[in-house]
Amino acid sequence: MPPITVVFVVSGLAVWLNGLAFLGLGSKPQPGGKDPLITVGWVTLVAGLVDLINALWIIQKLFATDGSDVGVRLAGLVTFYGLFFVALGVSLVKGLDLRPVANLAIAVAIVPLAWLPFFDGGWMFKSILAFWVVSFLAVAAVVYGKLRGQVLGVVLVATSLYTFLLPAALLGSGHTIP
Repeated sequence: MPPITVVFVVSGLAVWLNGLAFLGLGSKPQPGGKDPLITVGWVTLVAGLVDLINALWIIQKLFATDGSDVGVRLAGLVTFYGLFFVALGVSLVKGLDLRPVANLAIAVAIVPLAWLPFFDGGWMFKSILAFWVVSFLAVAAVVYGKLRGQVLGVVLVATSLYTFLLPAALLGSGHTIP
């Protein structure tokens, strides 16, 4: 199973929790209790750290074994999302201003489109990149008051299922990603 499977799983679960929070499911503190968004933040932070660690592993493993830059290019893409999840996770845990995260989301939405040729022949990966454009721009739009949080919740749940957990399930069951 490719190492990217771990990235898909942890990122997918973090996006799932963020989506449910925006849908209002388990997002309000119990009377006298802690804010559940802190838990969402910790999961998101851990996902980002796992992504970044996997990016390093991918570089080491793929670059060292075939001598091409495939590992570096794949790790570069993973790093976009890893850093975003770290920034979002820390912001949620610490209750920080989300506008810098929204600004980061805009770059994370657009710049990875340069990786489209990397997935030559892989229609699902290309559609995932397009899906992520919408998802990350929606994050920025919500933070800046241009989109309702519930809409982002739906987008994030769909993003979790289609762009992270479905590819993980395909790889985990021994299939390739089309």
